[in-house]
Amino acid sequence: MQRTLGRTAALVSIAASAYFLVAAIAAQAFNPQYDFYRDYISDYAVGPLGWIYGSAFWASCVGCIALALALRQSVPPAALSRVGVVLLGVVGLTYAVDYVFPTDILPPGAPPKTLIGLIHLLDALVGWVLFVISALLLSRPLGNAAYWKPWRAALTGLAWLSLALLIALVAVVVSRAPFGGLAEKAFILERNVWALVFATLAFKSPRAVAK
Repeated sequence: MQRTLGRTAALVSIAASAYFLVAAIAAQAFNPQYDFYRDYISDYAVGPLGWIYGSAFWASCVGCIALALALRQSVPPAALSRVGVVLLGVVGLTYAVDYVFPTDILPPGAPPKTLIGLIHLLDALVGWVLFVISALLLSRPLGNAAYWKPWRAALTGLAWLSLALLIALVAVVVSRAPFGGLAEKAFILERNVWALVFATLAFKSPRAVAK
């Protein structure tokens, strides 16, 4: 039962990551008024076609929670960070909050003008930071399991890269450079690559495959 649950959860996470990428591309294609380099991706969830990227928020929510469950079922206890799993689940919930409290559409680096916009920004920042911490916690102990050991370096490297991209994003936003949207998209893309790789490995894990 646990093996079946682990594979199912991993498959849901893979599908959610794939859907997110499709929805993000579609949101850009159908919202040409937004500048790919300057505008933040949350802007795409505002307006008549906001439901396209809005659905991507929910995909990320489901995907993170499903991945947390998949890892709980698929990674041996000695190689699993339980704190990392919990934080990953919390990250999933932050996407739901981001959807409920949409962003204010602002110039690069400008502070929110409404309480709802402020909640969105603070929630996004919390989710980003918690994701990086979770990714580092979950990736580092993988060397304690034979199946996961060969992938430890790659997943840990992706986790550190997410930290570097987050720091770069904050620096770009603070400086009000006109390419904050690009910096944010790079961080989000890398984050989804980490989740997709981890979910795929969880799906193929010996603990998740029924014998």
